[in-house]
Amino acid sequence: MIEAAVDFIRAPGLRRVSQLLADDVTRILRQAIGGRGRAFLAVPGGTTPREFLTLLGQRNLPWESIAVIPTDERDVPPDDPRSNEHMIRQCLPLTSGSLVPLRAVGASLEASATALSTQISAMGPLDVLVIGMGADAHIASLFPGDRRLDRAGRATSPVVLASRPADLEPRLSLGPAPLMAARWKALLISGQDKLAALNRAFVSNDPVTAPVRLLFEDGIPPRVYYTE
Repeated sequence: MIEAAVDFIRAPGLRRVSQLLADDVTRILRQAIGGRGRAFLAVPGGTTPREFLTLLGQRNLPWESIAVIPTDERDVPPDDPRSNEHMIRQCLPLTSGSLVPLRAVGASLEASATALSTQISAMGPLDVLVIGMGADAHIASLFPGDRRLDRAGRATSPVVLASRPADLEPRLSLGPAPLMAARWKALLISGQDKLAALNRAFVSNDPVTAPVRLLFEDGIPPRVYYTE
């Protein structure tokens, strides 16, 4: 069981687990800013993280010193309700230029991924990564079956990947390298189905079939925040 193998935080209800996560993220961001004068934060979209993002946005943080990036983004306009950027801007009191958007900037999604990879690489590793997981064990927009997630594929994968999952909008996603190299990681999940999926992924040790396994391979494993 993963609960015995990693730092596992279980709390009753989404609000309580989101409060605990916001407390820890606030502490780590302050430490990063105190040490280097800035911090780099990646956060997810979706319904489960909204409570956490809202609570984090209420914290007394020097947001002008924090660069924020979505873990992934659909190829939709930034004001579209499905846009992760749209939700992040609603929840966090971001200053001008503090959001690093994952938006199409070239002739194709792949060209955009290449350009964004150069930009984000120059910013250094993430200080804080908060990420969710789907019931199929996908993280960000890294889905099961993607050979870019095995060791050979990761060796040549850019920092940002173009993702074209079946029956879903094309999207851009942070790739394995920045997710795995984050200085501090948190995985936020809710529901027994996702906990079961996480346990299967932890045992399988195969990030191609269970992309969340990437977070437990190299570097510091994530702290898991869970509520039923």
